Amino acid sequence: MKKGSYPRLLCLVLLLGAAAACEKKQASPELPVMARLEIYGYNPYLRLEGRLGQMPAILLEQYRLMDGRPDYKSYNPSPAEKALFLQYLRLMPPAVERIFMARCVGVYFVEGFMGNGLTSWVADSKGKTYFHMTLNPAAFRQTLTETLTERERSCFIPARGWTISVDAGSEYKGLAYAVFHEAAHAVDYMAGVTPLVDPDLPERYRPPARPDGGFFTKTWASHSAPSPGYDYPYRDKLTFYGLGGGPKIPLAEAPGIYNSLIGGPFASLYGSKSWAEDLAELTAYGLIVRRLGQPYRITVAGPAGKTVSEPMEGRAGRRAEAILQLLEKI
Repeated sequence: MKKGSYPRLLCLVLLLGAAAACEKKQASPELPVMARLEIYGYNPYLRLEGRLGQMPAILLEQYRLMDGRPDYKSYNPSPAEKALFLQYLRLMPPAVERIFMARCVGVYFVEGFMGNGLTSWVADSKGKTYFHMTLNPAAFRQTLTETLTERERSCFIPARGWTISVDAGSEYKGLAYAVFHEAAHAVDYMAGVTPLVDPDLPERYRPPARPDGGFFTKTWASHSAPSPGYDYPYRDKLTFYGLGGGPKIPLAEAPGIYNSLIGGPFASLYGSKSWAEDLAELTAYGLIVRRLGQPYRITVAGPAGKTVSEPMEGRAGRRAEAILQLLEKI
């Protein structure tokens, strides 16, 4: 999940704009507080593991305000957890770690965070862009299956007699999904993999358009509207983790909704929210299924029996391979 998760983003823009307007001294007056490089104590010579740690107090307060969660606490990962983060990051194409080394100002962990993670842009006074990433430390403790099941369940209104689960194996921690997904957003912010990572990103901070940006316009009419042939009922009601006033979809509708993914272009329901999320989900599931050899099966069980979906079969799997090849070339 990136900064452009819309109800959350609107709150973020309002909060950060107000905070920036209230500050008397600003090195970069046009930038909201969260986007200003000077709050991070950024050291470009620091090894990547040295950038994983405690969230700056001013940034933590912004997250508390953004989500209405005064209970948010910064989590300091152990050496073993830092090593696991780096291990998973290095399962991605080599260009990803190079971008992290050049542009990541910090990777932080917030206990109780709503969702798996969030990646947001940062800029200096000269207009050079960087990014910071925030992850939920629960992903250190959960398996991929547990993390992904929790995410899917959060999309639907619970109903007696109905269950939903995701099988993604137990070999890897949920952190693998979080790292793969959020790192894809980071690369998008820095290298412009999609035509426009975030409509609210000021033009000054947008990366140059890439010649292969047409990959997404084949499937999407605009940033968050699929081409008519790829839309489906309830897509406009998708919410996750209680954000956006959700959940809004009865669980009894889940079999039909997942059926719409079969053979289609999207790796997940989450990936059908925007082309930025499409990129992140294709990257994550491409790595999980095609590179790590893990399953990805969604089972919905109800009074009439079970339905099983494997969204990475067919076109979504081919698109994921193409995205991984694209990331190899950046």
